[in-house]
Amino acid sequence: EEVWLSNGLGFMVGKDRYKMHLEEAADMVEKSSCNNHRAVNQANASRHKLESTGIGGVACARHGCFVPHSMVDFQKGERQATQMNMDYTLCEASQHNMEGITRAVTSHNTNCQYNKHLRVQVDQSRFLEMAPELTIIPGIGLWHVHGHQDSCY
Repeated sequence: EEVWLSNGLGFMVGKDRYKMHLEEAADMVEKSSCNNHRAVNQANASRHKLESTGIGGVACARHGCFVPHSMVDFQKGERQATQMNMDYTLCEASQHNMEGITRAVTSHNTNCQYNKHLRVQVDQSRFLEMAPELTIIPGIGLWHVHGHQDSCY
């Protein structure tokens, strides 16, 4: 039986709506167009008998804390291109205390791939919502940027 850590409380998202999102979201397998990143290309590797293979969330760069209700479980590692898990957490975070903010910087080791379909995924989902005027500025951390192509940033 699955046990949820603080269902919808603190930093975790509510399980019912999140599970409905996962059931409807497209789980596309797309090979990376950037240097064959292992994290991207092995995103859908089988993880037998595991309900969760990790967690993801959104943290405020200014304050260094996680955004409330923006932590999610990963089911198959780092699913990329559609990355249904992080789409959900980013959209949840973008609803919290964002009045007047029109730009957000994201940083992830495979951001060049993740951001390709973000707005399409948001527009096609009844569970994802992000203000159209919010511009997402993707970044790649210094540790990972050297494995990328110039076209990635």
